[in-house]
Amino acid sequence: MNWKAILAIVVVLVLVTTAVGFVRDSRIEADFPALRAKSSEADVRRIMGDPKQIQKPCDAYGTSVTPECNHVFIYRSTFYPVRDKYWLVFFNENNQVTATSSQQ
Repeated sequence: MNWKAILAIVVVLVLVTTAVGFVRDSRIEADFPALRAKSSEADVRRIMGDPKQIQKPCDAYGTSVTPECNHVFIYRSTFYPVRDKYWLVFFNENNQVTATSSQQ
């Protein structure tokens, strides 16, 4: 293979990865407002997909909520090293949404 073919493959891979990342972030951004208080953890996973991280106690990126919070789902942007965007969903001990937060 010559260097032009390798370069073309690399460029295509970067473009595809970028497009997939934008689609994922756009989907999360669009679906996030649909979350309501007392939604179940299963509903959140159905709407938003699996979180990148689940954190206990309820403190993520300096954002914390009421003492009844048990854990938080963290959805980070695909481009988080460059674009510090994330969406947080806080749950109580009954696995129901208590609060949401979107930060940039």
